[in-house]
Amino acid sequence: MHILITGASSGIGKALSILLSKDGHTLSLCGRSKQKLASTLTQLELPAANHASFCISDFEAVNDFCVNSIEHSGAIDVLINCAGLNSARGAGHELPINELDWMMKINCYAPIQFMQSVLPDMIARQQGFVINVMSTTCLFSNPGIAGYSASKAAFDSYTKIMRKELRENNIKVSSIYPDGVDTDFRETSRPQYLSPYDVAVAIKHVIDMPENVQPHELVIRPQCEENF
Repeated sequence: MHILITGASSGIGKALSILLSKDGHTLSLCGRSKQKLASTLTQLELPAANHASFCISDFEAVNDFCVNSIEHSGAIDVLINCAGLNSARGAGHELPINELDWMMKINCYAPIQFMQSVLPDMIARQQGFVINVMSTTCLFSNPGIAGYSASKAAFDSYTKIMRKELRENNIKVSSIYPDGVDTDFRETSRPQYLSPYDVAVAIKHVIDMPENVQPHELVIRPQCEENF
């Protein structure tokens, strides 16, 4: 399969890229950091078919990467939106609107742009799979992360509608909701949390499900988690 993974330079995207390369899939990978993406590429079992470093807030670059990936390696069978960020914490009434706008661009608008860039070809072929990595912040509310939660929740709602709209085109849309993950996303290490590899294994399991199975949503939490 030809699989396009965003956020492949670190965290879940990196772990997933390494894991899926062991299965011999054709991978198109993108990430913001050129150095970190280069590190991912050196750890793959097979070379990535296509890769590029850019900020996904550049929607033209997003579309160009998707088009180039299809031209270079053929139809994209699976799109996995992993990229995301939490750039500002604090009380909702104190959150600068420009910070909220930035998180909306990265966590909501950019993955939607990836979907819009690959879906015309999937619809034409009447076949495809989109996997969007959300967050359990979509499922409950915690103080101090209003901006991040809102951006993820907006993307979650959009995805749920697209799941219904695309069913008649034989296109699957899955949402993955990881709880605490021990990545560079966090200011301090949390080894008791899920590892990026743990989440990658769960996503691989979703990809490997039988063709007639439509996995809508998967919530995964570390055993230590009490906030649910």
